[in-house]
Amino acid sequence: MKKQRNIMVQFTLITFITVLVVSFGLGEFLARRIRENLINTHIELLPRIVQYAAEDHPDFYVFMQSYPELGPSTDVEDFFYDLLTFGSITRLKVWAKDGTIVWSDESAIVGKNFSDNTLFRRAVGGEIVYSYRFSRKEENIAETNKSIILEIYTPVYKGNELVGVLELYESDSQLYVNIQKNRRTVWLLVTAAGAAIYISLFLIFYKIYQFQKQTSKRLLQTQDVTIFALAYQAELRDIVTGRHLERTSMYVKILAEELSRDEKYRSYLTKDYINDLVKSAPLHDIGKVGVPDFILRKPGKLTVEEFEEIKKHSQLGHKIMTKVEERLTFQSFLKIAIQIILSHHERWNGTGYPAGLSGEDIPLSARIMALADVYDALRTERPYKKIIFHEKCREIIISERGRHFDPRMVDAFLSRETDFNFISRKFMDDHTASSLSDVGSTAFS
Repeated sequence: MKKQRNIMVQFTLITFITVLVVSFGLGEFLARRIRENLINTHIELLPRIVQYAAEDHPDFYVFMQSYPELGPSTDVEDFFYDLLTFGSITRLKVWAKDGTIVWSDESAIVGKNFSDNTLFRRAVGGEIVYSYRFSRKEENIAETNKSIILEIYTPVYKGNELVGVLELYESDSQLYVNIQKNRRTVWLLVTAAGAAIYISLFLIFYKIYQFQKQTSKRLLQTQDVTIFALAYQAELRDIVTGRHLERTSMYVKILAEELSRDEKYRSYLTKDYINDLVKSAPLHDIGKVGVPDFILRKPGKLTVEEFEEIKKHSQLGHKIMTKVEERLTFQSFLKIAIQIILSHHERWNGTGYPAGLSGEDIPLSARIMALADVYDALRTERPYKKIIFHEKCREIIISERGRHFDPRMVDAFLSRETDFNFISRKFMDDHTASSLSDVGSTAFS
């Protein structure tokens, strides 16, 4: 479930960021294109007007080819001032082909050369260029505080010969309003489209996610039921059947959760590990399927030979589950199940079976299972033994601290013994409850 939640969070973030980036890029692209198209449409007529007007003033061409020190003639200067009064033109600069400003209504820059101006050089090449809210250059000092929108460079020809460049500054508030209005419209549409796409993708993924979540839940439930059925098959062959598998699984969970508080086990006993541990617990005696019925169902005490045969169930179960686990292409909870099956009869002092492991050489999962299994065996009535009450079980487990059981396991049991007692009472087998009916419910403590 945690992984599924992570997938949902990752999809949400990745999709949101992707849609945001794409929407921003598309919005910026469209806004610029619309702005450029609007500006281009706006200035398309201006170069033609300048060219036609210049043809009505022949002295202008003479001035541009020679630009005498005394300045332009009255006719040429009138032409320049006529341009300054045209439409929204606020400033005029007349450039010679070498980059020298030969006339301007701002006299301070007349005679200066700005041949390194990139836009001018493009205009000299025959291109009509403009700058939208131009950058600060030395020749624009006088315009710093003016709300100029367009800086337009218009090449002027006499026949096929370029004679110079007219640079006009146009301040058109309506153009600016239109540009801003179109920009806002584009961003609004792109944002709405991005939001719609994101919501649509999210809803589609969420629906798939919910379907997959439900499917996974059903598969997990089917898996758990199948595991329990396999384990219960072995349990059914025992002389007395009951709720042993359920109880031991609950005991295992209690011990594991308590141990997870210990700093030594905190990083190991994660929530996922505990879930796998609880899922594995019912399989601990699955090897009993290979034990002969006359031994498994014998009501009396086993002989030495019969007990040796019983002891083989841990190795047989280990073999069965190892074969199953080998067929998987991924690591599953069966790794834990195999540990439990093989080693839950090992003892802390090394006197257990099948390998005689001791101390922490015994897997933690098996050490947890060992205490849970023994407690339930003590608390359950069998034909060959009576029920042992909780207080006596407690004494037995304490006496086996450091012998049969890991000392830390005993400490965890003592911390949660009330829960153990509650589970053993609530989920007791029917035959155990019947045997206690004459004693009274208060005796089961």
